[in-house]
Amino acid sequence: MYIDITQDPPADILRIKRKYQRLIPILLALISCAILLALYLVFFGSPYEELLENTALALFVGPGLIFFYYAEKLHDYKTLSPKQEKKVAEFSLQAPDVAAYCDKVSMMGRKLIKAEYDAFKSRIEDL
Repeated sequence: MYIDITQDPPADILRIKRKYQRLIPILLALISCAILLALYLVFFGSPYEELLENTALALFVGPGLIFFYYAEKLHDYKTLSPKQEKKVAEFSLQAPDVAAYCDKVSMMGRKLIKAEYDAFKSRIEDL
């Protein structure tokens, strides 16, 4: 996720985070179905064993890859740890645009996220 600290903070961060949080359980359910199907084949067998194996593989690999993609995207929306919040306070003292961005975020009534922290960190490194 790209955050530009010279502009206003995005207002739809929580909506996007909820979208990812809703999608992940669905993908985990599909992966669980694939595991249950594979266990059924191992313990009971079936005349349609080849078809069921391919179905289990497709239900495991496809949603598994999508799960990891969205879980990685969700990682950018984590709230900051206390150590990172202290670093943000230091960044605010070093760069006035970081302080202004933090003020805008607090006026919106939400907390900073990891993607914003990474943007602050890269801004300080550029200075």
